[in-house]
Amino acid sequence: MARKDMRLVEVITMSRSTRETVMEVLDDNDLDYTVSDRTDDPETSATVSFPVPANAVEPIQTELANLDLGADMYTVVVEPETVTSERLGPSDDRFEQVEGLGHQGISRGELHSKAADLIPDPAIYSLLTAVSAVVATGGVMLESVSVLVGAMVIAPLIGPPMATSVATVIDDQKLFVRSLKFQALGAAVAVASAVGFALVVRTTHLVPTGIDLEAVLGLSNYTASSFLLVVVALSAGFAGAISLSTSANIGLVGVMIAAAMIPPLGVVGVGIAWGRPTAVVGSMAVVLLNVLSINLAAIICLWYLGYHPRSWSELRKARSTMLRRAVVLAAAVVALVTFLAHLATGSLADLIAIVPYL
Repeated sequence: MARKDMRLVEVITMSRSTRETVMEVLDDNDLDYTVSDRTDDPETSATVSFPVPANAVEPIQTELANLDLGADMYTVVVEPETVTSERLGPSDDRFEQVEGLGHQGISRGELHSKAADLIPDPAIYSLLTAVSAVVATGGVMLESVSVLVGAMVIAPLIGPPMATSVATVIDDQKLFVRSLKFQALGAAVAVASAVGFALVVRTTHLVPTGIDLEAVLGLSNYTASSFLLVVVALSAGFAGAISLSTSANIGLVGVMIAAAMIPPLGVVGVGIAWGRPTAVVGSMAVVLLNVLSINLAAIICLWYLGYHPRSWSELRKARSTMLRRAVVLAAAVVALVTFLAHLATGSLADLIAIVPYL
């Protein structure tokens, strides 16, 4: 029987007594393990390795941490491609109900590592974002859904929002600031690339003959139901958080998140190049609404699933931070929904349209 939701945990011990204590914990949990020590000096360091389901890493690590062995021990968690064994059937999973909803979730440490790894190198992130924005702008002008889908696949937009949400629930200020900067960087690069490409197309007269500008600008959905926009964005945030906290494919969810932001970004570029302020403001509001809703949904989902500090003092601090940020995000979402609702009815469209002439 093959299982893919497994982890190989390696506990590096620095003394014989520490190794024996770790082995006692594993024996109490009826876990299979191997021990490899230094053949020249078995009294010093040794590695205890054992396979466990992904959702069992957290309880085992907690038991080991409660031993208070300090610097005499540290753990390394490895994700294998698959584990084939008749000893690891699904009915043998004693750690099925662990956190929150009892889902088959990964440990806090692994969640933190996955979130941090979702933030790529700044140069690669900027380049892929710029390329996806250019492709999206081309897809908007061509009114081509297939081209827009291609832009969504390229866009590396899922990482920073998910990292920001994880940083919020586990109260990692450094990761929060870094991921927030990446979200701002991605927005700036995407808008600049979309506007630059649209301006080049217009000034060089490369626009296809007979382009329906009104239909093109409508691709951002800024006149659509604000309620539906919020539901889609919140769903994307929930899906991203659940995928991140399990062994699901988060790349597919990334396409969904990009789908909420890439077309409006392309419309922003076209709107600025052709001087359509209403479409520009509306599209930017849609992008901001999607980003904030995705962050809000992911924060709520991860907290509800139990990914928060365990100690009381750290939990209180993290909960205060989470509630404060969730309230700010929710208030901003409500404000944007109200703004888009007025824009859709035309009560603000005329005012925005005359701003460039003031």
